[in-house]
Amino acid sequence: MIRLIFQLLLICSLSVASAQTNCHISGTINKIEKGYLKLVKNIENNELATSVLYQGNQFPDTIQVNKHLFTISGYILQPALYRLINVENDFITEPFFIDTGYQNITFQQAANHNPFDVGWGVAVTNSAVQNAYLQYLNRFTNVNKNLLTLYDTTDCEVIKYIVDKKNCFANFEFQRNRYRNQKDSILIDYINTHPTSSINPWILYWQINKMGYRSCYATLLQEKKEAFTPAILKVFTEFLQQLRTKTIGEPFPLLHFIQAKVPEWKQAAPAFTLVDFWYSSCSPCIGQFKLLKPIYNQYHAQGFEIIAITTDAASTLQQYKAVLAQQQYSWKQCIDTAGKQAQSIYIQSYPSNFLNNQ
Repeated sequence: MIRLIFQLLLICSLSVASAQTNCHISGTINKIEKGYLKLVKNIENNELATSVLYQGNQFPDTIQVNKHLFTISGYILQPALYRLINVENDFITEPFFIDTGYQNITFQQAANHNPFDVGWGVAVTNSAVQNAYLQYLNRFTNVNKNLLTLYDTTDCEVIKYIVDKKNCFANFEFQRNRYRNQKDSILIDYINTHPTSSINPWILYWQINKMGYRSCYATLLQEKKEAFTPAILKVFTEFLQQLRTKTIGEPFPLLHFIQAKVPEWKQAAPAFTLVDFWYSSCSPCIGQFKLLKPIYNQYHAQGFEIIAITTDAASTLQQYKAVLAQQQYSWKQCIDTAGKQAQSIYIQSYPSNFLNNQ
């Protein structure tokens, strides 16, 4: 009887272990002979999107590398994008999909499949979802080449005359938006023709994340609901609405916060207010302040105001105060501790600026 119970427990334990491991990856990394890799999710600072796109997936935090070889075992509920990184060796891969089953991965430094992303190129065998992802990326080859050419051949700053410089910037924006619209068309066409593809939530999320709110994304979510789970549909719809509050023509979403922190701003009622998000260890932020000083001095008396919102944490507020004391900025300052308000409207890059009129 005791032996029978032991055998039943052993069988149950093996069944649970098997259920918790349905993905096995082996790989070779020539850059690292011995050490550790970290498997990281390919989403930052968006907890809701992370929760639905990685729901149920379980992997170890670190993967041991020995004699250039490594293995990864985990549980996949749904295919998802990951990266492998090793900070000590300055190693990061491009995003790649992990799915159930046995897969092998290799890396090539010059084989990144997206010229607008960073990281070593990844080749994955026995992965239908990774193959679908690469086929999708290949659709952007021509438009990516055109965009890179536009960036490489446009330098409006060297133009001497103001009118010609403005025309240069206007033409650059026109061309860039034309290529961005082409990218949107490629995305929408793929989802329309592959409504059940596992990569759909990912390619839409990253397009939204890069481009911000666009009405075509909202339309796609409405017209192709079958391409997304109800949970993903809900999160993406809310994400778009969050981004929409920052688009041109919408009331600035943090006016209540500014009015509470800087009550005299509302009383002064400036004609134009530049809201600037920054933090004290952000060199580009401080560099931009130096550019803003002469603009502020020239136009402040004519109704131009600047409100700088720092996202410093409580632990760096002394550094923030030291920067202010050193630089002597004369415009309004307020503190958004640890960037809670900034996160509520999905501020991802610094400095971020918004010009508002009254």
